[in-house]
Amino acid sequence: MVSAPPAPPPFRVSQRFRYRELLGLVAVQSFGNQMTGSFWIVYLVSLLDFRVATLLWVIAFLTAALGVLLMARGRPIPARTSMTVGLATMAAGHFAFAFLPANWAVLVGGLAFGVYLPLFWLPMNSLLVRETSPANRAGRLAGVTATFTTVAVVAPVLGGYLAVTVGFPFLFSLGGLILAANLIRARRLVPREESFSYLIDLRRMGSRTALAFAGQGGVDGLLSVATPLGSFLLTRDSFALGLLFALFSLAAGIAAVVLGQVSDRVKARSPFLLLGPVLSVPACLLAFVSRDLGSFAFAIGWLSMTAVVAPSFIYTILVDRMEDSIPAVTATREFILNTSRSVALFAGLLVLAFGGDVYALYLLVGGVILLEALAK
Repeated sequence: MVSAPPAPPPFRVSQRFRYRELLGLVAVQSFGNQMTGSFWIVYLVSLLDFRVATLLWVIAFLTAALGVLLMARGRPIPARTSMTVGLATMAAGHFAFAFLPANWAVLVGGLAFGVYLPLFWLPMNSLLVRETSPANRAGRLAGVTATFTTVAVVAPVLGGYLAVTVGFPFLFSLGGLILAANLIRARRLVPREESFSYLIDLRRMGSRTALAFAGQGGVDGLLSVATPLGSFLLTRDSFALGLLFALFSLAAGIAAVVLGQVSDRVKARSPFLLLGPVLSVPACLLAFVSRDLGSFAFAIGWLSMTAVVAPSFIYTILVDRMEDSIPAVTATREFILNTSRSVALFAGLLVLAFGGDVYALYLLVGGVILLEALAK
């Protein structure tokens, strides 16, 4: 791929207030998506075969990978317009789950999520990274992960409660309304003149870092199916499921913040690339053998806390190396993540098709997550 030309100048002075405003946008976005999206698969599996339900994420991630390719042509794309369309499409996806039959929700919801991912997150990640410096980068990028996961402590619990008390259609409609409100806030926060030119630059990223991102994407894709389905098989109480998802998010959020701050203080990133994957493998094995709710919750809580360690550091290391071309960083990373998510889900579907159960997917997670240690 053609390398992106150096961008003049790559950064402006980091502003704490600006960073917090962007985090607020991420927090509302996370809340709306986690409150409802956590239950998309749960809802579909209650009506459809779980292999059909899994196609939701296959469609979503393939669409997202294609979307990144279409956006990464080196032409300036207005950030506000891109984020607006992405948020509007995601809101439509939530409404599709509220009002369309389940089969159609798989297709429309998957397409909506896939369109939303690059349109919203390519400019959002570029804006966020621009508010960092080498002195605070790991902590601030971990803060983004922590915002996403910490907000998700509350959102699934509320989502589970609403699913039980007023039903899934109301829950999904509320998620759509929250995203529509965030759309208005995004348009007020992002200046009209803000734009980014995206390119995919695999050569400059390097093969080892690319494989590490592939590992992260593979883990994301497999867990998007394994965790909600594994939990659903152990309890069908939506409120209890919400509590479980909240526990997993809390564990991930704590780990992201603490280790990000430690990394900035000791000025070292590499040790965390090995620590997270290695500690995750025993948790995957425990999740595979668990068949009761208590041990499964412990295993996934452990996995959530350790699996979040390496990804933010991989991203930090890459930004440190390519900080003169942030749009290329975000586009290349997003393309690899969504492609590997799709490939991993296909592999998971093959495991299920040949007689493996949902918990066998955690064996795949345990193997794929080791790729994250290859980042350089």
